[in-house]
Amino acid sequence: SKKLELIMEHRVGKLLIAHPTLPEDSPFSKTVIYVYQENPLTGAVGIVLNKPGNKSIQQLCYEHNVHDYPHMQPKIHYGGPVNPGAMVMLHTDEWNSQNTAEAGRNLRISSDRLMLHKIAAGDEPIYWRICLGICTWQPGQLDMELKGQIPYSQHNRWLTAVPDDNIVFVYDQEDQWVAAVDACSQQTIEHFF
Repeated sequence: SKKLELIMEHRVGKLLIAHPTLPEDSPFSKTVIYVYQENPLTGAVGIVLNKPGNKSIQQLCYEHNVHDYPHMQPKIHYGGPVNPGAMVMLHTDEWNSQNTAEAGRNLRISSDRLMLHKIAAGDEPIYWRICLGICTWQPGQLDMELKGQIPYSQHNRWLTAVPDDNIVFVYDQEDQWVAAVDACSQQTIEHFF
């Protein structure tokens, strides 16, 4: 239905933030996820923003036969448990590669080898973060998780927030989670007053 598509479209570009009560041993404890795609037939797709991976941009370039290594040292992030070899770059919308799509307000998602060649040559977006792997939800699953419906817990459901560039690209690891929780709190208060 149109209403369902509107709700889902409204979630693209939002953050899913692990609830503070989520147990430390959960793989999603203190995670911040950016939702970049959602469809009533295929479900939702996002990437974890704040978990460091174990590769540098130079290692990734080497693996993809990009031999002009960039001089920067950013780490590649762990994007999620699904398709761990999938290379996805979330970035600002002034930049494109071969396989680039809209990913919410002022952001795009790219996933192709050309983006590594461009970055190696110094042609890069203003802000960007590359992740390996993605997070996916079956149709209806994210709704159930957000509402805390069985089999999901009311106490551990996702918090949500509208991000800004600082939260998405400047912060990292637990600092990013704290900034996202703060944004959620502030936006919740503003919604009611």
